[in-house]
Amino acid sequence: MAKPIFPWMGNKVKLLPFIQKMIPPNVKQYLEPFGGSGAVVLGLKPKKNRLDIYNDLNNDLFNVFCCIKERPLAFCRELGFLPVHGRIPFAFYRDLVAHKADFYKHIEQEKALLQEYSCFTEFDTEEIRKILDGKANLFDVERAKAFLLVSHGSFSGTMTSVGVKIIDTKPILEELPKVIKRITTVFLENQDAFELIQKRDRSDGVIYADPPYFQAEGCYAVDFPLENHLLLRNLLRGCKGYVILSYNKCQQILDLYKDDFFIFSLIRNNPLAQSEGSTYGELLITNFDPRPLMDTQMDLFAPAADSKWELILLNVPSHILKT
Repeated sequence: MAKPIFPWMGNKVKLLPFIQKMIPPNVKQYLEPFGGSGAVVLGLKPKKNRLDIYNDLNNDLFNVFCCIKERPLAFCRELGFLPVHGRIPFAFYRDLVAHKADFYKHIEQEKALLQEYSCFTEFDTEEIRKILDGKANLFDVERAKAFLLVSHGSFSGTMTSVGVKIIDTKPILEELPKVIKRITTVFLENQDAFELIQKRDRSDGVIYADPPYFQAEGCYAVDFPLENHLLLRNLLRGCKGYVILSYNKCQQILDLYKDDFFIFSLIRNNPLAQSEGSTYGELLITNFDPRPLMDTQMDLFAPAADSKWELILLNVPSHILKT
């Protein structure tokens, strides 16, 4: 499947095999309220009867994926991939535009409904039309290009520091066809994650939440105060659907989720650390027991065969929220 075309702090590409195995096979909806680079949804194989939703409140992230989905040629031109010379590049761009851009279709359908004056006054119609016209101009390819270049040029995708390296756009071009093919089957949202979880939660759906990590909230463009960790726990505890959550390994998060959630631990390399061999503890937290879905047995507190990547069960809750 596809991989992100820009580096992003907390990218879940290397954790993807573990997260994928935890997703129940017959869910009808996949919701990612803290989408980030889209690593998980891009790497998730689409299913005909499953609605996949990517959301992030960061306007730059949302804009990049909108441009990829709805304005692929303009996006490629901004990145310097146009004009076309030769048959192979031409075939690439032909495939880019082969999909139907459904975002504009929805806007036109919404406009058509405005003609039903039994529902809206003439004044109301004009006000809503202005909003829909504004949505049609959401896709700022120049801004998307600037975002990608800053992301690639910063240290570990932090967007705030300068990495000493030459920016090569060729890997973006090579990965872009797979990203476009996948993103055409994903519904894009730009909403507050808490509100979206409440609206989209369903018993036959799965929510994969990757919020800003505890005591690393300042590294993200979207504000996430400390009290939001408690609010998120309370919200996820009441969900009807399956919940999978990723966090940094720390005692505060372990204490917050231990009563109601299964907690698994693994270690990954820490790209932000300067010393060689630095590691960063990760937690995967669920409101259901995912072990029957995994292809290996996990015993409580079992030693890891590979201390960097073996998933270890740390906590079984006193009562199970979702079966």
